[in-house]
Amino acid sequence: MKLWVKIVFLNAAIVVSLGILIGIAIRSVVTNSMRQELTRQGESIARNLSSRIADLILIDDFYNTQEAIEDTLKTEHDIEYLFVTNKDGYLFAHTFKNGYPPDIINWNTVGNKPLSIQLLDTEKGIIRDIGVKIFEGMKPELHIGIKEERIYQVLNSIRNLVIALTIIVTLISTALSCSLSRLITKHLYTLTEFTHTLSKGEFGNKIDIKSKDEVGDLAATFNNLSHELKLYRERMEESYKQMLRTEKLTALGRLSAGLAHEIRNPLTSIKVLFQTFKDNPALTKEDMRVVLSAVEQMDDLLTRFLKFARSDEFNLSDVYINSLIKQDLNLIQFQVKTQPIKINMELTKLPPVKADKAMIQQALLNLILNATEAMPDGGLLTIRSRLDNGYVTVDINDTGAGIPAEIRDKIFDPFFTTKSDGTGLGLSIVYNIMAIHNGEVAFNSNREGTTFTLKLPVNV
Repeated sequence: MKLWVKIVFLNAAIVVSLGILIGIAIRSVVTNSMRQELTRQGESIARNLSSRIADLILIDDFYNTQEAIEDTLKTEHDIEYLFVTNKDGYLFAHTFKNGYPPDIINWNTVGNKPLSIQLLDTEKGIIRDIGVKIFEGMKPELHIGIKEERIYQVLNSIRNLVIALTIIVTLISTALSCSLSRLITKHLYTLTEFTHTLSKGEFGNKIDIKSKDEVGDLAATFNNLSHELKLYRERMEESYKQMLRTEKLTALGRLSAGLAHEIRNPLTSIKVLFQTFKDNPALTKEDMRVVLSAVEQMDDLLTRFLKFARSDEFNLSDVYINSLIKQDLNLIQFQVKTQPIKINMELTKLPPVKADKAMIQQALLNLILNATEAMPDGGLLTIRSRLDNGYVTVDINDTGAGIPAEIRDKIFDPFFTTKSDGTGLGLSIVYNIMAIHNGEVAFNSNREGTTFTLKLPVNV
């Protein structure tokens, strides 16, 4: 349920609850007040009427007594009945049209009291019977039955008024709370969408909320957070780029011996030809072709190394893993010439992955170089690629001595190395590169060798 709907329902519930409580309170106050008023009214009527008919009772004047109580009944609309007893205590006159109840005299016996009030539960509702002594010390009594119909009518009117007012106030408050809550939740929705933006790594954006309340303060906090996260990411990216450059230079340093050896061969050919040229200035076309071929060979070598060294910008594109594997093997071909290492490639056709080409090439090269260095006396380097459950998977296997068990849980830690000239960043960078690409890196090692496995999702 939406927040604004909850606010509207809560507001409506509060208004209805207040209406009910107010109605109950008013009902209680009005009921007590009107009953007291009816009691006072009944006492006043009873005393006035008893004074009027006192002489008539003494002379047993039934006609005038009946006329007096009939007149009173016509003018006082809250009276349900009237009856009078005579000097002997028997019913003398009354207003019952269809006969009187047989035990009417016992309903509210006055006795020796000057006044007696009794609530009677009848078929017509609650009747307040007010009895007074007409003569002190004698039996004649006057009884007036005051009905509470007027109270119920007033209570019904108040109830209807409270219900109507509650409905009107509920509708008005619902409309107002709906508008206000929608205004508040509109900003909350904006903040929620902004948090989703931040969770996607889109830092540096701002929320345009100019409210001068808590929501505005929260929006300003989010804007500051977005700015700080952008600066932090820029610093982290710069640090990570620096780490990548450092590791690339380290990798190039590890390849430098092979590179120097490969450059020495064409340089030797050029040197021999120019020494010959020193003694014999005439160069043949064949000699020129040898020189040009040697120069092109060195240029190609340097171009490949420089291209690898300079590729340090983040750039997501369609990357073909098999192509990167072949490029890295070309880079290390001079390295493995000095070692009796045999290379076995088992590559299957793979779809492209959305990744940073330079990063993935760096990760593959680090693992391939580690594999060659794990076999100083030679061995078999096997590289396999395959598609496995939506992941492009690459296995890099060597036949070296394996990774010692006591350091296997540390090899991905930054700056951990067992090499005297190592930076300790190689495998840590591989791990981070895989994490950035929502991929995985794992290894399996024993005395027969080590296999590192890289997994990249096809749809990143």
